[in-house]
Amino acid sequence: MIRFGLYNDAVPEALAQQIIGMSARYTTDLAMDACPPDHPLYPISQIYLQFEIHAYLSAIGQPGGGNGEVLVAFDDDEYPGLLIGFLLYMPLTGSQEHCGVNYGAVHEGFRGRGVYSALIYHMLQRYPSATLTCFVESVPLYERLGFKVELARSSQVQMYSSPAPDDMGMPVMDMSRIKDHPAVIQARKDAIATYGVEVIDQAYREADERIKALCLKAETYVAKRLGSRAPA
Repeated sequence: MIRFGLYNDAVPEALAQQIIGMSARYTTDLAMDACPPDHPLYPISQIYLQFEIHAYLSAIGQPGGGNGEVLVAFDDDEYPGLLIGFLLYMPLTGSQEHCGVNYGAVHEGFRGRGVYSALIYHMLQRYPSATLTCFVESVPLYERLGFKVELARSSQVQMYSSPAPDDMGMPVMDMSRIKDHPAVIQARKDAIATYGVEVIDQAYREADERIKALCLKAETYVAKRLGSRAPA
């Protein structure tokens, strides 16, 4: 039996580590740069994502933390205590009805069983209006859950369950200092030691080109879907 839980106060460290671990496992699906596992920069992309999710989780229940929440799913029959899915989201500024999804994932062994749909459903019970971004390939999933295409945002497509006022936005963590964290610096050193400077320099150029291609893909998709209704 699948059990769902909500945390809008301090998230237990053991649970936080399971969420962060699942995020690292699905970095390609979750990170905005969609870095593939066989890419030389993949460990660095993983670290960035883990730091970001840790920051959001640490802010839950804290003064000035943005009032974020995380929904979690467990299968108490087959794997007691093992996280099988999560959904991390925050209310839009000044709103009690509108929220924005930060990240969400379901263990591949439990996909196709309605776990993620249930997480979205539980979130919409708390916030009737939700906004999220996803890669083009995931748009049909969210459309089945009632979301509509709104606009292209960087490498992804922004969707909503119902429109939010224009003056509301989602609080965003300032992650600019991560690049100077010892773990990131060490990961870069490790990558250079493994692949060499030239390969890593080329990897960064490839990453830039991949992101540009993803942005163009999202813009083209939204323009095709919305036609004259697409935002300028």
